[in-house]
Amino acid sequence: MPFTKPPTRRLGHLLLGLLVIALTACSDNAPGQQQGSQQGGGFGPPGRGGFGPPGQRQQLIPSVEVVRARIGTLPLEERLTGRVSARNQADIYSEVAGPVMEIHVENGDLVKEGDPLLRLRDVEFRERFQQAEAGLEIAKAQTRQAEANLALLKNQLERTRSLVERQLETESALETLASQVAVAEADLDLRTAQQNQAASLLEERRLQLANTVIRAPVSGRIGRRNAERGMMVNTSTPLFTIGDLDNIQIEVLLTERMLSYIAEGTPVNLYSENWSGQILQSEISRISPFLDPNTMRTTAQIEVANDSGLLRSGMFITVDILYGNSEQAVLIPNSAFYRHPRTGIEGVFVVTAPGQEVEPLADDNSDAGIGVITPPQPVSFVPIQILANGRMASGVRGIEAGDWVVTVGQNLLTGDINQTRARLISWDRMMELQQMQNRDLFQIIDQKQQSMRQQSNDDHS
Repeated sequence: MPFTKPPTRRLGHLLLGLLVIALTACSDNAPGQQQGSQQGGGFGPPGRGGFGPPGQRQQLIPSVEVVRARIGTLPLEERLTGRVSARNQADIYSEVAGPVMEIHVENGDLVKEGDPLLRLRDVEFRERFQQAEAGLEIAKAQTRQAEANLALLKNQLERTRSLVERQLETESALETLASQVAVAEADLDLRTAQQNQAASLLEERRLQLANTVIRAPVSGRIGRRNAERGMMVNTSTPLFTIGDLDNIQIEVLLTERMLSYIAEGTPVNLYSENWSGQILQSEISRISPFLDPNTMRTTAQIEVANDSGLLRSGMFITVDILYGNSEQAVLIPNSAFYRHPRTGIEGVFVVTAPGQEVEPLADDNSDAGIGVITPPQPVSFVPIQILANGRMASGVRGIEAGDWVVTVGQNLLTGDINQTRARLISWDRMMELQQMQNRDLFQIIDQKQQSMRQQSNDDHS
């Protein structure tokens, strides 16, 4: 079976232990758990949960949570870190230097392409533009003068050529006029070039004047405003960042090895520790065909619609690239793994089958997916071999499908403990618990404790 990556223990056993303790605080008084005097050779006094004749110290029987192992496959995935950026994201700089006179936008404003964002002082640029306009007019006048002079000399040349043919003028006079025409043509070329230069200067000054108003290069939202009225800016001063936050792109780095099984269109899951269990789904949009010669990595881009607003430009998120499935194996939740403190062997605690199925309760119930607590059942530690690791569950060898494995409370089973009461948890509920953040668990514990206190107050009243 192909390996993926070491299992991610998203929740520490300590926190889940707190959860099961809070949820089972009154389990010793649950239905079906009676005093030992009412069952032959059975249970001890209420709240002790032990065995033995009255008057002797009785062993506490811990409560744990168990889940039934199942047959299934694991998704093969590569977990990478992606950097989020807005579509068409760009930093905006001024193309000319000058003090800021007006600012038209604030952070978060939605603008369209071409909308004005900021205006610089334009007095100097306007004067230069007017000077360039006057220079172009002078150049045009000089060009017209050169054209007129050339036309005059050409007419004189034609008349002289006619007189020479009738032997009324000398050849030297004709040659002199021909030379003057050539000089006039060169002068016209010079004046024309100067006129073109003056026109180019005017266009440059016009663009400089226009650039005193900085406009949005694309449609999007404004952020990272770094401009204040009165500040002096130049071409290296960042003013704003703009980008389309409704459409986000995420960039990840792929190794040469990954390119053998990851391609455009491969599905991905996106999530963050700050999303309270929410997961976005997308796919690889583009992969650069060029590897960096130093790192031997290339970039892949993932495009995501950001309708929910979860993604923010500049943040880093976890990207799980799902490129297939493992072979079938016995699956257990990753929270079931336990390394024995005395032997260092990794395995699971297996509880003898309680002989009853777990049926999840309604979704609107705070105890959704949680079953009853069993009477004391034998429990044993079983070494296992890990065949394939996943983010939430792993495939193992050493136990059978249908075995009940302890997922919370393993630390209570060390020593001479060979019995336990088991709270039966459905597979889906256990997966949901493993996805929760620490703050979600503490909230569940707090709500359960408040409910128990309220029930206790009602009973006493």
